[in-house]
Amino acid sequence: MKTKLFRPGLCLGAGLALLLAGGCDTRTPDAAPTPPASTPADAALTCAQQPEGTNYAIYPQCADGTAVGDVMPYYDAASNTTYTYFLKDIWNDATTKRHPWYGFKTSNFYGYSDLAAGEQLSCSAPTCAPDFAIGTGSVTLRNGTYYAYYTGFNPNTGSCTNPKEGVMLATATGLGQPFTKSTSFGTLYAPAGQNFDSNDNFRDPFVYFDAGTGQYSLLVAARQSVSGVWRGIIARYTSTNLTSWTYQGRLYDGGSTNFFMMECPQLFKLGSTYYLLFSDMDSKNVYYRKSASLAGPWSAPAGNARFDGPGFYGAKVITDKFGDSYIQAWLHRRAGATDTGAWQWGGNLVTHKLYQLANGDLALTMPHTLKSYLEATTPAFTKSSQWGNVTNTIPNTESYQLVSTANNDVANVLYDPINRTRFKISATVSYTSAGKDFGFLLGACDGYNQFYSLRFVPGQNRFSLDFTNRTNLTSTTVATADVPFPLQPNTDYTVDIVQENSVVVVYLNNVAALTARIYKAPKTSWGVFVDNSTATFKNIVVKAP
Repeated sequence: MKTKLFRPGLCLGAGLALLLAGGCDTRTPDAAPTPPASTPADAALTCAQQPEGTNYAIYPQCADGTAVGDVMPYYDAASNTTYTYFLKDIWNDATTKRHPWYGFKTSNFYGYSDLAAGEQLSCSAPTCAPDFAIGTGSVTLRNGTYYAYYTGFNPNTGSCTNPKEGVMLATATGLGQPFTKSTSFGTLYAPAGQNFDSNDNFRDPFVYFDAGTGQYSLLVAARQSVSGVWRGIIARYTSTNLTSWTYQGRLYDGGSTNFFMMECPQLFKLGSTYYLLFSDMDSKNVYYRKSASLAGPWSAPAGNARFDGPGFYGAKVITDKFGDSYIQAWLHRRAGATDTGAWQWGGNLVTHKLYQLANGDLALTMPHTLKSYLEATTPAFTKSSQWGNVTNTIPNTESYQLVSTANNDVANVLYDPINRTRFKISATVSYTSAGKDFGFLLGACDGYNQFYSLRFVPGQNRFSLDFTNRTNLTSTTVATADVPFPLQPNTDYTVDIVQENSVVVVYLNNVAALTARIYKAPKTSWGVFVDNSTATFKNIVVKAP
C-alpha cells in the first residue's frame, strides 16, 4: 500500500466523509421523536467513551502499541502455523526506520505471538537508496529458500535519480528469521514505453505459483494510461525460477470501474476458480474478481460486490492443509483515539474465515477456533430498561418482539455495560415489516436518539454502522461503514458481534462481516431497537473466554 507521504489527502477524504455523515446534511429530517420522560434507568445509562484498552489478543497490534499496517500472511503446513508479516507503522522515529517488516505467528487465530527476531526486513539508510522506505509484498518458498518480494519506496526523488517505487527482493532460510536483501537482483521498475506512471504507483508485489503451468506470476499494483485514460491496473510478470521475470502486460484493468489504485493485489485459487483480490485506495473497500482461467476474463461476483466494509483493508488470503481459508487485513484507527477523529493508516490485525458459495462467490464467517475460544463461558448481563411496544417472546430468555409504527418512534431494550475486554454477543434476528430500520445500539445515552446504530436497512439491502443521531439519520445519510446484505421478511438471520476494546466485528448469517473501529463501544450501554419496523431478536446471549 502507499506509504505515509500520501496519507494527508487520504485522511482528509475520510474526515470529510465522516463530517458529511454527521453534521452537514441540510435536508429536512423526519419529524423529531417525543423523548420519553426521564427515568432512573435512563439516568443510569453509561455513554461516555472509556479509556482505550491496549491489551489486545484476538485482534493484535504490536507489543509496544504500534499499529499494524499491510499484511503478508504465509501458512506453514509442517507446523500448522500462520506467519503474518506486516508493515510496522513507524516512520522516521527514534530508530529512523520507515515501515519495516515485523511479524506475528498463530496456530488458532485467537492467540498471537511476536516473531522472536523482531524486525524481519529493514529500510535502508542512504538517502537515495531505492528502499529508503519499504512497503508491502509477499513471501514464497522455493527449494528451501523464502523469497520476500517487497516494495522499495523513496520519497526523495527530487534529489535522487531512481523512480519513487520499485519491486525488490530479500531472502531467508527459515520463517521468522530476518530477510537478507539481494544484491544481485535488479530492482523492477515500471516497464519503459508502456505508458505507465514511471515515477510513482508501482508497488505491492505478490507472487503466485500456478501448478498447472509450472510458472510463477508476479502481480504489481500500478497506474497506466489505457486508450488515453489513466487507470489503476494490475501488471503481471512470469518466471520459472523466481529471479528472472518477463513482463506479460495487464492482468486486470478494473473493467467497467476505473479504480485509482488496486492496492495489495493477490491471486489465489479455490477449487477450479481463480480469484483476484485487491483493495480500492479511494473507498477503502476490499473487492475481488473471479475467473475460470488465470488469464481471465475476470468477472465481478454474481451476488454482493463485497463481503466487508471499509474498516477491513489490505487483505490477503491463506489456505491451510485442512482446506480452510482465512483472510487477514488491518482495521484503521482514528486520530486522538476518538470516533470523531480523522481516519488513520494502520491499526489492528483482523482475521476472518473465507469460503466459497455454490455459485463461486466468496463469503465470510468467524474462524471456528476463535468461536470456540469466545464461547467458553456465559457471563450474566443485566437488562436496564425497555421502551415502547416490546413483548418477551420466549419466557426466561432475552427474546423480544419490538414494534414501531412511525419514523423516530423507537422501541428498544437496553442493557447495562459489559465490563469485559473481549466477548461475543449473539442473537437470531428476523422482521415482518421495515419502514426504516432495526438492529443493535451501542454507546447509548438514551434509547431513542443518541446512540450508535448497527442497523439492518432492508430498503437498501445493507447492514450499516452509523455514528449519526437518529434525528439526523435519513435514507441518504452517508454511513460510517456498511456492507451489502440482502434481506427478506420472515427470515432468520444469525448475528455475532465480537468485541475487543474498540475493535468491533459483526458476522452476518455466516456470509458477510462488518469490521469497525468504535471507541465508544467498550463498557457502555447497549441494546436492540426498531424504528418504524417490526422485528424479533431471539436468544440474545453474551459469551466470553
